[in-house]
Order: sequence, then structure tokens, then C-alpha cells
Amino acid sequence: MYSIDRNQKRFRLTLTSSMAALCLFMGQAFAQDPLKTLPQAYKLQFENEWVKVTRVHYAPHEKLPAHQHTLTGSAYVYLNDSGPVVFKHLDLPYGAVTRPATKAGSFRLYQGLKEIHEVENLSELPSDFLRVEFKTEAVNERSLRGRFYRETYPAGENFEKVQFENEQVRITRVVWAVGKKVEISTAAAPALLVAVAPSNLKLREAKGKPASLKLVAGTARWIAAAQQASFENTGSEPAELLRFDFKTKPLSKDILEKDKKHEHSEK
Repeated sequence: MYSIDRNQKRFRLTLTSSMAALCLFMGQAFAQDPLKTLPQAYKLQFENEWVKVTRVHYAPHEKLPAHQHTLTGSAYVYLNDSGPVVFKHLDLPYGAVTRPATKAGSFRLYQGLKEIHEVENLSELPSDFLRVEFKTEAVNERSLRGRFYRETYPAGENFEKVQFENEQVRITRVVWAVGKKVEISTAAAPALLVAVAPSNLKLREAKGKPASLKLVAGTARWIAAAQQASFENTGSEPAELLRFDFKTKPLSKDILEKDKKHEHSEK
């Protein structure tokens, strides 16, 4: 009888250890960088100490296995008209959330959180967007909410409008008319330019020769602090971009990797 009890204890101990090891393995697998585990869907486009820009592509009816995402506040810049996408959360009580159809050129803001989810594109259309992660000190982070769309503007004229601003970041939609020149300058903080439509530009900087730029939707260009550049629209269509001005300092690596959980809504 003693031998049976001892074997049972050993079996239970082995089973418990195996389950713990399995949970640890699954947790490590989920925490892996989707840039490495799902390269067909996530591609790093640009990164420095201030910002991380990832280009995302969900093919029609594509299903992606569970993976972990950013812990920082982000802007989702939509590059095409797409259908609904479901994000099924495995570690949070609210379960599945459906992101509605998107419009090209629009963007959405949301505060950072830790989550592990599966993804399913419900549409026959692909879903293409940029995830612009703010790696800077968060101030009034809960204000990072809402959807922002293209604005109407007079034909043949340059257009500029701040569509969102809080203590951390300012996001301005700019349109450069055909044949027009625009001066872009930064003060103590840098800026990121993201093209939301194809365009042809000529760039002139304080140092260096003029350069021709052929931008596609989703192209990101960094402008360091205390810089000035001149852009001329040499194409046949207006050039439309989003400008992100960063108003707080970059976070340390330790803070960026700290776990974070809170309420969540649609992506």
C-alpha cells in the first residue's frame, strides 16, 4: 500500500511539474517578438529611442496565432480601406474585440497595455496599417483615444491641422499642393513624418545636395531635433502626411519592458 501511495505522489509531482513547464513554455512562446515569429504580418519599418514603427499586413481571412504586443501608447495609421478584424484576447476577461472597417488615411489612438491575442481578418480585403509606438514618457495617457479622419481642404493650397495633442505627443495632418514648397523645422524635440498617400517630393536640407523622394503610403521619415528641411511637391497629386511631434523624453529600456494591464476597447 505504501508503494502505491508513493507512486501516486510521484505521478502527481511529475504531472504538476510537467504542467508548470508547459505553462512556462507557452508563456515564453506568446511573449516572443511577433516581428520574428510572424514576419509575414509584422515588419519593422523604423525604430529609435523615441518611436517604433511597425508595418502590419493581415491577408484576407488570415488567422494569426496568439502573440504579445506593445506596452506603450500607439497610433494605428490605416493605409487602405479594409474590413473588420477580430482580436481574441487570451489573458483578459473581455475576450474577443472586433475592430470595425477602416478608411485609408485615418488613424486611431490608444494607450498602452499588455495583452496576448489571436487575430482573424473577417474580410476578403487585406488590412494594412502602421503601428506607431510612442517610446516616450506618458503624460495624460488616457487621453490617447479616438479615431481621426482625413479633412477637406481647398484645391491647389497647402493645408495643415493639428488633429490631436496632449502632453506627450502632437499629431498634425499636412497636405502639400502640387508644385508647392513647405519648410519643416523642429525645435528641442524631434518629429516623425508618415506618408498616407503616394507622392513625389524634392528634399533640400541645410547640409547635403537636393534629393528626390518617392514615397508610398506608410513611408516614415525621421527629422531630428533642431533641424530644418524644405520639401517641394514635384508630383501630380497632393502629398498627404501625418507629423508626430514628441514632447516628452524617451523612456529607459527597463520602463519600456515593464508589464502593464488596464481597460481596453477595439483596436
